[in-house]
Amino acid sequence: MRADEPERKPRQWRDLTVVAALLTVLLSVPSTVWAVLVAQDQLHQSREADTREVRAQASRVSTWLGQDTHGKWAVHLMNRSPDPITQVHLTFWKALPAPTVAWAVMVTSLPPCTDMTITQDNLIYDEKGVPLEGGFNAFEIAGTGSISDKDKRWHSLAHEQPLLLNGNIAFLDRNGVFWARKQGRLIQEPGPLATLNGVVGHVTGLPTYRALDGCEDSAG
Repeated sequence: MRADEPERKPRQWRDLTVVAALLTVLLSVPSTVWAVLVAQDQLHQSREADTREVRAQASRVSTWLGQDTHGKWAVHLMNRSPDPITQVHLTFWKALPAPTVAWAVMVTSLPPCTDMTITQDNLIYDEKGVPLEGGFNAFEIAGTGSISDKDKRWHSLAHEQPLLLNGNIAFLDRNGVFWARKQGRLIQEPGPLATLNGVVGHVTGLPTYRALDGCEDSAG
């Protein structure tokens, strides 16, 4: 070999260098993929935590219908959160016997840890009323109706055996977010709650309120 001729590495050395470089790349891929997956999982968990926080109070608000041992119905509106809710709108209706009657009730505020109840004996409707299709816009503030007991048009459910069915609720939470629970699903509701079809029903007397124990925030 001449003095000015550069020294050449053996062919196998060059091959080993290429293989080592490829192995370095291949070994780095799993760790990179794993890092991406971990980051995505952390982002997903963070978003879930944010969603739970946003829904924390609203998920503790519910409504249902129940009957006592005598078969009397009661409409329950429950706030199990440690903060009040406001601008509460509640709908429910009588399916049987005819006619179909719909109630649209508004409560300005429901205190924390409280179960509000409207009993069957507080529900009346106009026997001569015409069922309204497409709902009606007026929500009645519970217990403030100016209806005379002497007006014979008004029929009470006190001595009926009706079939009452749940409607929907909507309300403002502590952060000023408007929520609705429709058919059991909790959603953010940008607009007012729609009323139900039927003869317009009214609530007489004031709802009753019962304090609850063990209130806490919990997403649902």
